[in-house]
Amino acid sequence: MAKVIKPNITNEVVGDKLIITLSGTVGEPYWYDDDPNDFINEKQFKSLIGDSEQDIIIKLNSPGGDVFEGIALYNYIKSLSNHITIEVTSLAASAASIIAMAGDEVVMCTGSQMMIHEASTFTFGNKSDIKKTLNALEAVDGSLVDIYADRTGQSADVINDWLAGEKWFKADEAVENGLADSVKEKTETTTKEFYVNNELVAREINVIDLEADAIVAKVLEKIENNKVIATNKTAFEKYIKKGVNK
Repeated sequence: MAKVIKPNITNEVVGDKLIITLSGTVGEPYWYDDDPNDFINEKQFKSLIGDSEQDIIIKLNSPGGDVFEGIALYNYIKSLSNHITIEVTSLAASAASIIAMAGDEVVMCTGSQMMIHEASTFTFGNKSDIKKTLNALEAVDGSLVDIYADRTGQSADVINDWLAGEKWFKADEAVENGLADSVKEKTETTTKEFYVNNELVAREINVIDLEADAIVAKVLEKIENNKVIATNKTAFEKYIKKGVNK
């Protein structure tokens, strides 16, 4: 099944967390005109986190790629002292599923999937060459079993069956089988939470209120001598202020 995912590899600080987006192919550039910044690998990841000591959220979306690059990045992430949350935003397949196993917490977004399979390659030559390749593939599969077993607690037999069958997991199935910890549900922020959690917005609202008070005061000053309006000053003030704050 061909999967083409547009590369998007970025970092940004949001609050007290470092958000890393890893969307693309796992590996190193292959063709002369490939952009090195479009590939997910250990070197690229190191450049994205620098010397940050913040908690890290990795937003992962990848069809996979080079198994050895996947294992290298898996081990590097596991070595970090930062708390690592990996969110599978759409797909973590093949080598990308290995990377996902490195998170202290693995979260499947709604509708996302994970896929694991046996290692594969191309080869040619005589029977000795073919046997060497088979031996290499079996060794890689053994490494994959170790990684998935460490995460899930499943037996080697179960994981070997998954690998042989190119097993696909929906978000809830990944959680049920120990590949992930939870499914991220879409949440709605209440008006109260929005005001409380967004200080900048709250400050802007205060400024608007102050401006509204100033406008109302000026209007009332102009009409102070109008007895009809002055008699209903409180109601008029509420009416004007309501109009200003629309």
